[in-house]
Amino acid sequence: MSKRVSIAALAALSALLLVPLAEAHPKLKSTVPGANTSTTPPQAIRLIFSEGLIPKLSGIELKDQSGKAIETGPAAADPKDTKQLVIPIKSPLAAGQYTVDWHAVSEDTHRVKGSFSFEVQP
Repeated sequence: MSKRVSIAALAALSALLLVPLAEAHPKLKSTVPGANTSTTPPQAIRLIFSEGLIPKLSGIELKDQSGKAIETGPAAADPKDTKQLVIPIKSPLAAGQYTVDWHAVSEDTHRVKGSFSFEVQP
């Protein structure tokens, strides 16, 4: 009986130790421009995460309403906050709907991805 209790205790302890690992992925907290908002033409896309990121392994693909890719500059961490990824937009955006497909790799190498849309006002 004592051996069963030890095995059960070890299994429970192992499960508790793995829970933080499963939740250690970066989470997108907010964006600028905001998801599903209308805005003036932004000069950059800013993604704010729950953890620090590796900019070289993170980035976006920006598309207009027809699906055409819009040229952006390289992703960089905000110098004051490594949880913020900043991607400059090379040319002013025309009025219309835009989609941002993003991917990010946290400092502990967890990869996440997602997308959001925003509208540029005329």
